Amino acid sequence: MYESVLTDHIDSLPVGERWSVCTRLAELSIYCECVQGKGRCLDVEIKNSSEAILVCMTLFRFTTTRSQHLSWLERCWQMSVTPNP
Repeated sequence: MYESVLTDHIDSLPVGERWSVCTRLAELSIYCECVQGKGRCLDVEIKNSSEAILVCMTLFRFTTTRSQHLSWLERCWQMSVTPNP
């Protein structure tokens, strides 16, 4: 069975934040490492859509302000979800 893995190199985070993101992704069982030789970028392997969402939300958590978090939560709570027929 062929397994598709997306590897991404994240270099737009400050070094201290990269370690925090890497630690959190490791807690979520998502492979990542801070690579010294590549300009200290964060290498992340994403194996499925669930991991992609977790990576996205982890980056969101570490790259946005508290007021941005609150605004996002407000928008989520105001959304109405309608079930598919």
